[in-house]
Amino acid sequence: MRSKIRLHIQRMVANLFAGSFSSYMNSTRGIELDELRQYQPGDEFRSIDWKTTTRTGVLHVRLKLVDKRTNIFFLIDRSGSKKFGSAGVTKEDIQSSIISILVESATEAGNLVSFITFTDRIEKYIPPLSGQKEGVRIARGIMNSDTEGVRTDINCAFKFLNSMQFKPSLVFVLSDFFAPFDYETSLKSLVRKHDVIPIIISDLREEVIPGARGFVAVKDLETQGVKYLDLSKDIMGSSQHLDLFNKLNLNSLTLMTDQNEEQWTKALSDFFDMRARRRSRVKR
Repeated sequence: MRSKIRLHIQRMVANLFAGSFSSYMNSTRGIELDELRQYQPGDEFRSIDWKTTTRTGVLHVRLKLVDKRTNIFFLIDRSGSKKFGSAGVTKEDIQSSIISILVESATEAGNLVSFITFTDRIEKYIPPLSGQKEGVRIARGIMNSDTEGVRTDINCAFKFLNSMQFKPSLVFVLSDFFAPFDYETSLKSLVRKHDVIPIIISDLREEVIPGARGFVAVKDLETQGVKYLDLSKDIMGSSQHLDLFNKLNLNSLTLMTDQNEEQWTKALSDFFDMRARRRSRVKR
């Protein structure tokens, strides 16, 4: 499944250069065999797959992914709310697992990875680097490091990346998006240049509470304030970030703390599959 995720990332990288989801070279050049199809006028002779041609009686050619590499940015929300988890796993645990999977997949294909961690300020910026071992080591280190802030300012992270002069890149944003909704302009600017993928880390108890009569005291991990929730009423969560993603045609993925790593990995793979199908329909 991880090799499938790596292939999807390679396809998205190719898209940044070619302007379509799948960018191919129908020749023996390229980084990895992607698929076989029937010969079409103009295809290179050396790209013919003779084994398949002999078996089917019809000329087939090999299509390979274009060998293009880029920067892949990870914008990681490290505010206090990431310490929360009602199912034995915190949102921070999910972040660490998903980042590890994505960094391994990205660096294996030779792409550069960069990290921007933020709370209500920019905590750390790691410039683009290569190498799988180094990338994974850096990722683990920043996820275990202390932070100066505890609140969330997503806008500062978007503006920080917007201020840098990088060629079109993949940008993964990992956050629960519990933050002031003041980042619409900066996200629009980011989307105009980069391929942005929001990964929402959520907990069931932030959406649903057991039905009962009475009140329960809850502590805000960012403000340290205590609030009282009426158990007889539904939690009124904000969907402003989801509305914005839809408005900007961004595909987002939501991962829950009551899932395990195998489920997170499958959800990530399925998300990339869905994204590929949607892009394929748009292309046609």
